[in-house]
Parts: sequence; C-alpha cells; structure tokens
Amino acid sequence: MVDLQVTPLDDVYSLVMIRDISRRWRMESHAQRLMTAVDATPDVIFLTDADFRITFVNSAFQMVTGYTIEDALGQVADFLRAPGQEAVQKACREHLANDVDWSGEMLNRRVDGNHYPVQTSVSPIFDLEGAKLGYAVFERDITLLKRLQEDLRRERNAVTSIIDSLDAAIYTLDSNFKLAHVNSFWERLPVRHGWLAWDEKPRPGASFLEAIPDANRREQIRAALNQVLTDGRTFEMQAPDPLQRRQWFVRIAPWRHEGRIMGLIYKVTDQTRLTELQNQLYQAQKMETVGALAAGVAHDFNNLLQAIRGHVALMLMEEALPETLGSPLQQIDQAATRACEITQQLLTFSRASEENQVVLDFNLVINEAAQLARRSLKQKITLKLEPSAEPVHARIDATRAQQLLLNLCVNAIDAMPNGGVLTLSNRVARLTPAQAARHSLVTGAPYVCCTVRDTGTGIPPEIVDRIFDPFFTTKAKGKGTGLGMSIVHGVISHSGGFLELDTELNRGTAFNIYLPQVAVTTAASSSKSPDRKLVRGTGRVLVVDDLDLVRDFARTFLEASGYTVETAASGEEALEILAAVAKPFDLVLTDFNMTGISGQQLIREITERWPSTKCILASGYLEPQERDLVEEHLGARILNKPFNVREAANLIAEMLAS
Repeated sequence: MVDLQVTPLDDVYSLVMIRDISRRWRMESHAQRLMTAVDATPDVIFLTDADFRITFVNSAFQMVTGYTIEDALGQVADFLRAPGQEAVQKACREHLANDVDWSGEMLNRRVDGNHYPVQTSVSPIFDLEGAKLGYAVFERDITLLKRLQEDLRRERNAVTSIIDSLDAAIYTLDSNFKLAHVNSFWERLPVRHGWLAWDEKPRPGASFLEAIPDANRREQIRAALNQVLTDGRTFEMQAPDPLQRRQWFVRIAPWRHEGRIMGLIYKVTDQTRLTELQNQLYQAQKMETVGALAAGVAHDFNNLLQAIRGHVALMLMEEALPETLGSPLQQIDQAATRACEITQQLLTFSRASEENQVVLDFNLVINEAAQLARRSLKQKITLKLEPSAEPVHARIDATRAQQLLLNLCVNAIDAMPNGGVLTLSNRVARLTPAQAARHSLVTGAPYVCCTVRDTGTGIPPEIVDRIFDPFFTTKAKGKGTGLGMSIVHGVISHSGGFLELDTELNRGTAFNIYLPQVAVTTAASSSKSPDRKLVRGTGRVLVVDDLDLVRDFARTFLEASGYTVETAASGEEALEILAAVAKPFDLVLTDFNMTGISGQQLIREITERWPSTKCILASGYLEPQERDLVEEHLGARILNKPFNVREAANLIAEMLAS
C-alpha cells in the first residue's frame, strides 16, 4: 500500500513522490476496528483526562445513562454518580493516585433521575514517555445481576431458616468428613448429643470425627459414613445417653448434587420425649391389660362370693339357727364382704374412666387406700392409720383419690427397704399466711390435710425439684415409669388443692395433700335394726347365669321369698324357655357377662319380644355408658354383684308390685 503524490514543476517536469503507507493504513484500520468494538459493546466506556473530565464516550454511554455526547464531554465524571457515593469515589481516587487499577461497585444516576448499580473498573492511561494522560473507565450495569443475587440470597435465607427451624442438629460433611455447614439448632442441645461432644462452636473445615470422644463409637460412625458414601443408602441408629437420660436418634443421609454424592448429612434428633410417650403408651396398654384381667377375675370372684354371701345370709335368717353358728357365719359374711370390696377396688382402679368428682370423707379414703397398700407391704413395715376425730370432706374423683394415695404409699414402701412405719393421717388445717401467699389463696381457709408419711431414706435436695416431672425416676430400669408423682400432682391440682413436701435424709418424708374442705350436713342415722326376714312376693322369675353355684343360690333365696323360679345356663337357653311358655315370665334376673349372648343383649331381646316382662341385670362392674343404656333405654334395673339378698328381694318385690 503506497501514497502517490505528483507535484508539477513546469510545463515539462513534475515531482513524483511515492510513500509506503502500509503501516499507517494498518494502524488506522486497527483503530477503526477498535472503535467499532467499543461502540458495539453494551458496557459503558469513557475516557477522562488526569482531572477526570470526560474526553471520550462510546455509543453505549448515551443508551445506558441517557446523556448525550455533548452533555458528557468536558464534565467531571462525578456527575454520573448517585448521591451518597462520595466515600466510594474518594476511595477510588486515593487508590488511583498510586497509578494502580481500581475496581468496585458504584451507584449511578441516569438523566431521568433513576439509580442503577454498576461494576466499575478504572485504569490509568500513559503516553510513550510515561506521562499520565488520564483514565479509562469501564462500567457494566449490574441491575439484573443484583436482582438475581437478591433472589438467590432470599432463597438461601429461606432454606437456612427452614433448616434452622427443624428440631434437629444437622451437620453437612464433605467426602473427607470435614464439616461444611451446621444449622443453629445444635446450640439448643447439650454439648453431648448423638455421640458428639463439641468443645467449641463447630466450624466449617473441622474434622467431624474428632468431635466423637469415644474411640469405639468413632470407628462405628466412620464405617457408617463410608457405607453411605459408597452405596448412597440412608443409615439410622439409636444413640442413647444414660448419663443425661436422653434418647438420641442419628440419621446419616447422602448429600447429592446433580446425581452425584458430594458428601453426607448427619442429623441428630432428641427423641427423649417420644421415648417417654412410648413408655407412657406401654404403661397405658399394661393398665388396659390389667383392667381386662381384673374384669375377668372380678366376674369369677363375684360369682363365687355371691354364692358364699347369699347362702350365709339365708342361713343367718333361719330362726332355728343355733347360737354357736351365728358368730362364725357372721365372720364368714364379713370376710366375704371384705373380699367383695377388695375386688371392686382393684377393678375400679384398673379401669380407665372419665373424671367424676364427688364429695368424699377422707377418713374412708385413707382406710380403703390402706387396705390396698397392705397387699404391697414388705416385712418390718408397719402401717398406721390416724383418721381425724370428725368426718373430713373434700371434692375429688374417688378413683383418682385412691390412685394418688396408692402411688404415694408405694413410693413410701420403696423408700423403706429395711423396714419402718408408714402413716396415713387426716386433719383439718387452716392456711397460714405463708401458704396462702405461695398458692394465691385466702389466709385461714379450711383445708383437708391428708398426710402420707414414711420413716425411710428421704429425698436428696438436688432432686426435690424434679420429683414431679413426668418420667423422672430414681428407680432402677423396669422398676418404675416416673409417672406416679406427676399423676399425684395433676390430680391434686385439678381438684383445687396443692401439695407440700417435708423430707430429711435418713429420717423420712411426708407428703401433705391439701384439698378445700367441703361442708356436709349429715342427717341423724336411725338406730332401728333392719328386719332380718326377706320381703316376700309372688310371680314367675327366670334366673339366667352361666355358673351353677349362682343359679342354685338364686333359686334358693327366690323360692324362700315366695317366687316360682326357673333357671337357664345361657342367654340362648333363656330365649328358648321364654319362647316355649304360653304365659310370659314376670321377671328375668340375668348375669351381665356370659358366654354367647350377654345379659345386656338378652334384655334388649326380651324388651322387644316380651315387653311385659321386667328385667334385672346383675354385674360386678359396669361403665357409666353401659348403665345409662340398661336403665334409661332398656328400662331395666341393675344389681351390683355380689348383691345383698335383702336388697335383691326388695328390688324384685318393688318391680313386680309396680
């Protein structure tokens, strides 16, 4: 590439100059391409002199900022910046004073006043001799990038919040078992949890296995981590801590990214409460089983006791009874009556029932509780009863009253392994100012104070405050559930009372139960002795019971009362007899619990087919809803087995007379 220049000298001669311009052409072409590229980029590029006055802008400058070239040339570049950027600009210029490139973020302002963030790079420009010509500034609008970063930050914070809200400590490990991340829940757990023990805050990069102090456990966890890394299957295990009475559950899962296992997730959950609830469920199931067994035992015992008490009662009614037999028969009757009471207490105690608060004389309550507690007494333990001189009444569910006293008695017996004295006492107490202040009650208010006192080992001071916590127990595994004292506290509180404890090591413990006293007016009892003879009547009675002893006794006492009696050994046989006779029976006396058709089902059938026949259901125990069904819906009456023959005779005579 050449540049040809011809200059005429005269009419004949001319000066011809030929110059090689290949290099200049290449430079101009290069500059043109550079300018084209500068104008083609979406980023803003502008040049300034040494005083930061703009000397050049590219095409994107006007598109992004909204300022024209004429607006920008000659102005100090600071006019592009939004208010509040002074500190950033100052830092930039101080950095550039050392002739070193500067890069950072700034907030710019467009010509319409809108702000937008930019990523800015500023580089000094020098000539061939090294003199500073000015600065080259490159700016990229990062509004979209900022929005994406904010979206990612928001999503990350949401995920972090979700992970931190989980009731578990979650540790993320890389493939070398180095800690990558941990959620905040670990701070709410004891230092030792899930076989881990952190001396300080877990930090990313720390060796996870070094946080497991027990060498055997460490190798067990190492093997589990390697297994999950290898096959990708989740590993789960229980990690109990007997010292802290905690039950931990550990779950090791693979940390996957785009189908690859990048590391591991170690999750520790506190399952102590779940385990406690499971134990509570097991206890409830055991009580349900006890209830079912007690119901069966009560049915069999009640039938036997019915025959014993019934025949004894009939013998005692004989006018020709020798005097030498009267006292032994009365003792037999008293023993059988006491056996009935014990059976009924066990049955009531083991059955779950809705609370039914009634007014009770606590002298009778401690007497019944003592009779039950005697079954658990060990040798060398003496049981004393100290009832108050007058009846002391309080409102409480009868079953729960027995339950709380029996729990306290059992604990007292366990506290006296070498023997001692267990005392149950009652008195009326008026609240002291200190008691009233502690429990927000009225000073001087009358309360029934029932005390269960032992002479045992006492309660150590360090656990006094924990004895009412659910599932807290100092007994050996399998010896207690830790529910007894929490049940005691709950029953007393629900009845409007409170509990005070007096204990001394190696001297004994006293639990003082305070319940609001209820005033009860009792009518004078009649001194007239009951009539020893049975009430007589007439009519045809069908006795239905699957035990021959009870059938024979019922026939005997009903015939002695003047009735015509037939018997049936089952509900099915009773229906056959009823269907076969021309005239319906006047009354059917049936047991409740029988093989095949129950007494309740039999009464329902009789009510529908022979509505004129009266029915009595005899049972040792009925739930409230069963009683309502029999009495309200079927119109029958109920006799509690083992029943008194006089009461039974009176009821039958009353029903047939009506």
